[in-house]
Amino acid sequence: MYMFRDDFQDYAELCFKEFGDRVKHWITLNEPLSYTNAGYVMGTSPPGRCSSWQQLNCTGGDSGTEPYLVSHNQLLAHASAVKIYKQKYQVPGTKLLLCLFYYFFLSQ
Repeated sequence: MYMFRDDFQDYAELCFKEFGDRVKHWITLNEPLSYTNAGYVMGTSPPGRCSSWQQLNCTGGDSGTEPYLVSHNQLLAHASAVKIYKQKYQVPGTKLLLCLFYYFFLSQ
């Protein structure tokens, strides 16, 4: 379960090392909610997992628990990247962010 986090940390560190002198704004994950929802709730994007009761074309899964596990591991991966960035690669004036997507509704 932690392999993703470790691999992501290694990838982030490689990016920080190779491109850190030219990048001022880093984004670790882009819209993790979209990935989780499409891949593990609705099953419309890879890996295409969702609960059978939804009667969608999925490869299996549990929409009641898997999205929480995925989101948890995404946050752990982000935290690992932030930790290595702050310990070894942070330069004054640069920022490391998690890009969040949210739904906005107007009531009339």
